[in-house]
Amino acid sequence: MEIKTIAVGPISNFYAVEENGKTMLIDTGCYLNFPGWTLKAAMSGVDFSKVSLIVLTHGHFDHAGGIHHAKTLTGAPVLAHPGAETFLKTGKFTPYVPRNELGQKFYDMIAAPAPQDIPEEVAIDIPVSEETDLHPYGFSAKVIPTPGHTLDSISVVFDSGESFVGDTVLDPFGEGICSFAVLSLDDEALKESGKKLLDAGLASAYSGHGGPFTREQVEQAYFNLTDHNG
Repeated sequence: MEIKTIAVGPISNFYAVEENGKTMLIDTGCYLNFPGWTLKAAMSGVDFSKVSLIVLTHGHFDHAGGIHHAKTLTGAPVLAHPGAETFLKTGKFTPYVPRNELGQKFYDMIAAPAPQDIPEEVAIDIPVSEETDLHPYGFSAKVIPTPGHTLDSISVVFDSGESFVGDTVLDPFGEGICSFAVLSLDDEALKESGKKLLDAGLASAYSGHGGPFTREQVEQAYFNLTDHNG
């Protein structure tokens, strides 16, 4: 298995995971013009002809904004929670609210998210709302629902422990901090999602912002979340 990180400026990361001659795109970054998006991905070594599956961790602009480019280039089916459909059809973010002081600081910095212009609607080909095995698609992984940051958040956990977690775990300001989502719609669900990721065998966490994080870092962040609301 080979993991390629595509960094869209300081905004977000998305990933291409190559395994068994196929590539899974996990998230698609924010919207850039088509040549810019293509160049970012190509410079990171992504072979578009091998992309057989696109997974969206949740319906936010910095994770799903490039979906139109990815779909156009690859024709691959899109796997996502049904709740992400709101963004894919309208450009409207799935809801979230600040969870703590760090979250409020982050929220104030980005302001309340306004709907984004989207070039056209993109359909969810494979709607997933429960744990789903990806072995039939050629990948040694599963999708698990990880709500909290948003209700439509999902994560991809490979059998080897590499886990792609969207914003469930992140470094909100690029300061080397590992934290659970500082913007959250359901704190109790977020705690349960952290437990599910660790129980699923998470060895490293690949985030939309910062990372990758070690299991030890995620365990510490989970301790902070459950014991100190950190």
